[in-house]
Amino acid sequence: MDAYVYLHVAPGKVPDVLTQLAGRSGLKRALAVVGAWDVLVQVEGTDLDQIAATVISQLHGVDGVVRTLTAPVVPPDRVGIAGFANVQPPPIVAGSCYVHVKVEAGAAAGLVERVSEMQDVAGVAVLGGEWDLLICVAQPWEVASGVVLDEIHQLPGVRETSTLVSIAYEEPEDDRDQFSAWI
Repeated sequence: MDAYVYLHVAPGKVPDVLTQLAGRSGLKRALAVVGAWDVLVQVEGTDLDQIAATVISQLHGVDGVVRTLTAPVVPPDRVGIAGFANVQPPPIVAGSCYVHVKVEAGAAAGLVERVSEMQDVAGVAVLGGEWDLLICVAQPWEVASGVVLDEIHQLPGVRETSTLVSIAYEEPEDDRDQFSAWI
């Protein structure tokens, strides 16, 4: 099971937070983003209890983290999308945009199917929490903004979106080895 965790970070602390997160147990990947949050982290665990324990033990104590928000991924079979071969979870990669979507009741499965077929979409997940879907548009903002406005906004069932833009943060040379070990 996965969850996406959003971090508010104290001003000037993003590089330090990213360095502290590298190699921590249960964390798949983290990156700096521009938008309502400062860092996006993908967390894995066998169940929601383990993910919550990881958030508390591995994220809450990081110097510079001010606030977190955890959005667990809803298992695909719960919303009837388990059989779609194209559906991949959103990867956490620099140079991508993360579109959060509120959908009309009952529209999630159909939207996942449609969105997963879009050329520039690298992954989509149904989330628990404030937003219903998380979509990774694997393009820089200049291209992804067109995908969001011209393609995603046009889909029946989309009520609202909010986008985080990942930034290509270059870690200092002495920190590269610990970051390269992340999957």
